[in-house]
Amino acid sequence: MSSILTYLEPKEVLLRTATVLKGTFDPAKVATVSVVAEDKYPLSVELNRAEGRWQVDLPNGLTAPGIRWLRLKAMDSSGRELDNQQAYITVSEQPMTVADSLSLEVLHDTFFKATPAPSTTLSDRHKAQIPKGRSFGVSRYTVEGDRVKIELNTDVEPLGRFGYFYKPHVQLVKAEQTQRVTVDNVPDPPPGFCQLWVAQTTKIKTKPEDSIQLSAHQQAELLQGQTFLTFGHTSFANHFRIMLRDPIPGFGQIGYVYKDHVKLKKDGEWIEYNPNATNLSILKTTVIKKRPVDSSTLSAADRYTLPIGSVYGVVAYSSEAGHLKVSLSENLPGFGNTGYLYADFVRLLRGETPLSAVSDRTPSPEDPLTYTGPKEVLVKQAVTLTGNFDPQSISAIAVVAEDKYPLKVELDRDAGTWRVVLSNGFNTAGLRWLRLRGADSNNQLVSSEIIYITVSTQATTVGEPLRLRVEQNTWFKVAPLDSQQLADEQKVMVKGGTTFSVSRYGLVDGHLKVNLDPAVNPVGSFGYFYEGHVELTKGEKVLRFDIEDVPDTNLTAKMLVTRTTFIKARPVDSSMLNASQKADLKLGTTYGITGYACTEGHFRVTLTNSIPGFGNVGYIYWQHVQIKKNNDVIPYEPDALTITIRETTAFKKRPISAANLGPTEKTTLNLGRVYGVASYAIEDNHLKVSLTEEFPQFGNTGYIYPPHVLMRRGSRAFDPLPDRIELNVPYFSQRDNPRYYWSTCNVTSIAMVFYYYGVRSKWGGQLEDELLQWCFNYAGEGSQTNHSVLSALIRAYGFKHQFVTTARWSDVKNELINRRPVVIAGYFTATGHILTIIGFNSRGYIVQDPWGDALTGYSYTEGRKLLYPYGYMDEVCGPEGNIWIHTIAQ
Repeated sequence: MSSILTYLEPKEVLLRTATVLKGTFDPAKVATVSVVAEDKYPLSVELNRAEGRWQVDLPNGLTAPGIRWLRLKAMDSSGRELDNQQAYITVSEQPMTVADSLSLEVLHDTFFKATPAPSTTLSDRHKAQIPKGRSFGVSRYTVEGDRVKIELNTDVEPLGRFGYFYKPHVQLVKAEQTQRVTVDNVPDPPPGFCQLWVAQTTKIKTKPEDSIQLSAHQQAELLQGQTFLTFGHTSFANHFRIMLRDPIPGFGQIGYVYKDHVKLKKDGEWIEYNPNATNLSILKTTVIKKRPVDSSTLSAADRYTLPIGSVYGVVAYSSEAGHLKVSLSENLPGFGNTGYLYADFVRLLRGETPLSAVSDRTPSPEDPLTYTGPKEVLVKQAVTLTGNFDPQSISAIAVVAEDKYPLKVELDRDAGTWRVVLSNGFNTAGLRWLRLRGADSNNQLVSSEIIYITVSTQATTVGEPLRLRVEQNTWFKVAPLDSQQLADEQKVMVKGGTTFSVSRYGLVDGHLKVNLDPAVNPVGSFGYFYEGHVELTKGEKVLRFDIEDVPDTNLTAKMLVTRTTFIKARPVDSSMLNASQKADLKLGTTYGITGYACTEGHFRVTLTNSIPGFGNVGYIYWQHVQIKKNNDVIPYEPDALTITIRETTAFKKRPISAANLGPTEKTTLNLGRVYGVASYAIEDNHLKVSLTEEFPQFGNTGYIYPPHVLMRRGSRAFDPLPDRIELNVPYFSQRDNPRYYWSTCNVTSIAMVFYYYGVRSKWGGQLEDELLQWCFNYAGEGSQTNHSVLSALIRAYGFKHQFVTTARWSDVKNELINRRPVVIAGYFTATGHILTIIGFNSRGYIVQDPWGDALTGYSYTEGRKLLYPYGYMDEVCGPEGNIWIHTIAQ
């Protein structure tokens, strides 16, 4: 290592955190030191000649995540270069895990490296060879894919303490538990607890999904051989849901672990995963009680709060005194495992399926009332709802639509059946729900459940199942990523001709997201197929997801590569392309771009300079890069509004002939240019548009003559002239939220509006996660369902706000006409739901539904820019004068 010039620290920093770069130099030889970030950005260097040290102060830290590098140069008094070297800094979005009695064992001869790049690409200055058998104490660490980012307790020359190991070559070991690496040595837990043993290094997660889909704060690593005491467990979605006795720092107490990576032991026996286990899902935050009485009459020791969205295993259940009595498979701290609940606030599941949807379910003393069908009906067509009941325990049955409209129920006590005849059917399409209740002879509630019915407008497909056929050999994957970036256990090849039943589906990043039956190991029942390789049908109808060409938006911007990836000639899996059709893009590199489009899960970019052997136009997976213009991140928005200039025209301050306007009241839009549109409306036979870029001395809002332009929503052209308005609000799904995804429609809908107004997450992650944490800090967990807390949240971010419970539909339209999206609450589901209205036309409201498409019964899980008919909205959000909305204005 050079003694003339060195770089000392830091080797790893947090994103946007004040940082001081430090190093040494030889003052007898060196006159000046220069530090340039990525050979582009010169930094101001302070020299301390007395101590031979240099430093660079960065009060705002480093603003882009990934591997950043510095060019260090030392010159003498004549300007001659004495030393020229590179230094690497890892910029992390989340803090590394602080190790507790942890060591790292080297299993194979390997390299300790300054960056995760292949060792053959690094100089001797940036790597150190480590022989098999070495061990190190660990200070901090993070496991990222196939690499371990680590800070050791001792220096390794020439790198120091921070660097990267190739994960298969090393093993992290908990010092005090090294003797428990075999199943024979796992100790029995104390009475009332289970012992969790980690059979192979894995993650505990906030959601039962593959860890590659989750951010760092949504998971924590569990090392092979570790043991944990748990209060109990639940079998759910190929995972054990567990409640730990001792919380994991930075993670918490409750999480999901993959069933094949751990074992659970209780009373000397190993517990098997049960895919058909009975589970209890909490629909609304409620109290489990020692006695079936009003919880306000009970002491704190006789009740325990179960938060909305939680899932618990059920050993046994029955109806008693108008309550559901349950024995859970885990002990609730300070309460036990058996108690009483109001049935309206919970739902029983078999595995992941509601018991009301289990086809072989028959009435029993524990479950005396059932619904047999139908699950899907045609709008405005006669329909009969049917079910079974136990005449010994049920005296009266009530069926109420959306808790508003009682329906007439006919009972056949001899046959033990009930029915509701609707001679005119359901008048509006969409997801409808009914509350089914049974009472005994004393009018005590015995059974209560929610029935969901999809009311369809498609006569040819009503009642038909969803099926998927694989058209050619393809990968079924845990994430919509290139298969080469996934480990073997995260993908499986499925042969062409294979067919599956499908319960839910969505289109995400050029992939079909599906729940399959049967499951495909090792991925399971939920995963992703490349859309072009499969065909989805409902009955005889093929569901089409054709993607047309999307025009480029012209701009001058920078693209930062946030994960090593490919630029490709086509937006497909890179394994399908030959070498000439793709090129490597290295983590941390930056490219100038002159245009981009969003399509099939990729940014299509036009680079300022061509890549040798590839060219200057290609496709990059959108989550692997970040495009910035004037320091603002450009979101990936496949259905973004754009306007293409069909003939050179004027952009005007007033909706009159351009000939009657002065030069400061108009600017020219040239033929062929494409502009992003923030919002538009019709006014005086003109389009009044707000564009996503400013024009010098003009601004971004003005009037355009409609025949001179073409409007597109994503790839689809449309006519904007009917009576309509649409705001270009981004779409966020609540299904990918790390915490409480089942009950964060509220903060997700608000996040869409905030983003539309220019708010970005201070953490660099999902904006809705930040808003959820604000609610927790303000009023505790679960408070995001409280409208007063949401009102406080909106005001805290500096917006004008009103929460109105007596709104009319004219109030909603007035907000939209004034280019303000509306957050609306309604009974789209039985527990209530919130979404964002972004426009309207002659047929209904244009909405961003964070849970999916209600008109498909939420079997389609993508809710981007949907059209919900006026009648349906009035049904679930009305009546007129009783609509609940949040108005948000700058």
